[in-house]
Amino acid sequence: MKKNLKSAEVWFKIVLLFVFSAFFILAIPYPQESRQFPQLLAAISLALTVAALGVDFLRAQVIAGEIGGVDDTELIVLDSATRRARRKRFYQAWAILLVSTGAGVLGGFVFSTILLFGGFGLAFGRRESWVGNVTVAIALTVLVYFVFGRIMAVPLLNGVLW
Repeated sequence: MKKNLKSAEVWFKIVLLFVFSAFFILAIPYPQESRQFPQLLAAISLALTVAALGVDFLRAQVIAGEIGGVDDTELIVLDSATRRARRKRFYQAWAILLVSTGAGVLGGFVFSTILLFGGFGLAFGRRESWVGNVTVAIALTVLVYFVFGRIMAVPLLNGVLW
C-alpha cells in the first residue's frame, strides 16, 4: 500500500477525486435543472476514478507475486524512421484538432465534429476502409448531437456561418 502511494499516477487520481468532489459540491446551490448535468458528470467521474484507484491497489498486490522470475530486459533504441513516423502522427493529430476547431468556429458543431472524427479516422484508420471511417464519423456526430443537444439540452457550438 505504501509503495502505491509513492506513484505519481495514484496521487494524480487522488487529486482528481478532490476536484470532482468540489465540482459536485459547487453545483449544489444552482437551480435543479442547471446542476443536473455538472453533478452527473462529477458523479460518473468520481465513480470511474475510485474504480481506477481500486484497480491500482488490487493490481499491485497481484503483480507483486507474478514479477518474481522476470529477467532483466534490454533498452530498445528507436531508429530515426520510427521517430520520424511518430513525429508525423503527432503533427497530423494537432493539425486535425486545429482544422476541426477552425471549422467549428465558422460552421458550428456539425462541421467541427465531422471533421474531427473523420480526420482521425482517415489519418489513423485503415486506408482500405475509408467509407467505413466516414460512416463512423457521421454516426458518432449524430449520436453526440442527439445525446448532448436533444436529450441533455446542452447548447452546442453555433458557427459564424451556420
